[in-house]
Amino acid sequence: MHGVKRFCLLALLASAACAKKPSIVLQAKLPATFAQVSNVVELADGRVAFADTRDRLFLTGNLKSGKVDTIGARVDSMPRDAAASVYKFPGWVAHLGGDTLALVDFAAVRTTLWNEHGQPLASLVIPPVGGETPVLSYDRSGFGYKTDYQAILGGGEPGRSLRTDSVAVLRIQLASGRTDTVANLAAPELGDAKFGEQGEQVAKIFSPNDLFGVLPDGRVWVARGRENRVDWRGPGGIWIRGKSHNYDKLPVTDADKARVIARIREQGKGRGLPDSIHLEWPFADHKPPFESAMGSPAGEVWLQRPQPADAKGLIYDVFGPDGGWKRAVVFPAGVTLAGFGGGGAIYGSIKEGDRKTVGRFKEQ
Repeated sequence: MHGVKRFCLLALLASAACAKKPSIVLQAKLPATFAQVSNVVELADGRVAFADTRDRLFLTGNLKSGKVDTIGARVDSMPRDAAASVYKFPGWVAHLGGDTLALVDFAAVRTTLWNEHGQPLASLVIPPVGGETPVLSYDRSGFGYKTDYQAILGGGEPGRSLRTDSVAVLRIQLASGRTDTVANLAAPELGDAKFGEQGEQVAKIFSPNDLFGVLPDGRVWVARGRENRVDWRGPGGIWIRGKSHNYDKLPVTDADKARVIARIREQGKGRGLPDSIHLEWPFADHKPPFESAMGSPAGEVWLQRPQPADAKGLIYDVFGPDGGWKRAVVFPAGVTLAGFGGGGAIYGSIKEGDRKTVGRFKEQ
């Protein structure tokens, strides 16, 4: 009898372990590889659109045939009246209403419109509200959304910074330029940094940050970094407050700090930062509950957990439209969430050596 009970207990534990974390399985991937993949947008015919942010190309791919096409043309310099068919640094792709795509050019700080056949339509004129930062989020009712970090930086006045408890999320009506505030994010935690003898206050590395996104129907979600919860704003302005989800706090290690400082030095080389200069940077004691976030058309928000150095694959916590935690999803090693499509399709950036490709996955 004791043996039967022990067997049943082990079976229950094994079943619970297997059910705890669903995983995703690969359905198809592109045969071509790329230097770096941005987000991935699914088109009406099943093809995908994305940017190679390192080789600076705008691309479409057919996961059935394997065909990859380069859209438009990359240029090194761009006049103010440049055609919509060119770009300097394509960094993000968004789907607007109908078959219209928006390509966000980080270097030119402009957005161009394209149809799903890869034909350029026009440059999107967006009023310069909230600072010279691009608009990455759009719904399908003619609105763009961005964070007003200019309020923290002092309204564009050099050398002047403001202390504020929150940062506004602006909604911009693309046709008229009319702007209103639809959400507020917690302001980043600041700490003291040093560049040689010069000091400055900067955002703490690994401190929790609020992130936001918008669904095609105009619902806005805000992932709260300090509480590890997701709040929702309906089109009518009514908020649903999510429930906090417990998580394991990962300590920030000396290896984490060394890796970040090395990256800061590498990025600073192109800006004249001497290798010998002493650098100090403020770090949080623990890593935040999530590092990135992405919303799906099904009304879910996927939050990427930070992982220890020996982790094999990323884990995403999935929150539903009621603000409650639903499940944790394990990704294969080397795969990062890049987008969603119809029928439950999940798109991932797949690491292959020092290159990347795009794959379509499904939960199992």
